[in-house]
Amino acid sequence: MTRCSICHTRVEQSDEVTQCDQCTQTYHATCWNELGGCGTYGCTRAATADKVALPALVGAGWGDTKVCPGCEDSITSSLLVCRCGARFPWADPMSISEYAEWKTEQEEVRTSKRLLVGLFVGSLVGVVAPVCGPISGVYTYLHRKQLAGENGTYVALGYGSAALGVVYTLVIAMLAAGL
Repeated sequence: MTRCSICHTRVEQSDEVTQCDQCTQTYHATCWNELGGCGTYGCTRAATADKVALPALVGAGWGDTKVCPGCEDSITSSLLVCRCGARFPWADPMSISEYAEWKTEQEEVRTSKRLLVGLFVGSLVGVVAPVCGPISGVYTYLHRKQLAGENGTYVALGYGSAALGVVYTLVIAMLAAGL
């Protein structure tokens, strides 16, 4: 019993076959023709893949360049970082005012995240937790849209800090009541 090395089905006596003159493998004639040659790796009669030519311009678009809103140099249109250190949220060109607005927004988000981490750490300390927890909960609620990125990690951190504040407040109240 012989099997075609391309389709791996039996080669019946009634099938039209082709045999490679280099490695002597037997194939269905249709399989040989569809593949364009032998299916054995390394055989000199093996089919060769046509190599696709590389594009002449990689990252081309919008006339191939854009103006960096940070330093106003001309840079490749697909870049998200300029030589001056400016970073962009997307490859589309940005005006200087759009870039300044985006940068301010990003700095506000960074500041909010640092504040929430500080409040969370503060809420882990029992004495200041009744103060840090509510501040964190209110701040998180007011800035929830701004903090929603990163799968809601910072929103969860803020609300977790609020919950810790409530727990510590109850513990302190129970201790004060003598329970």
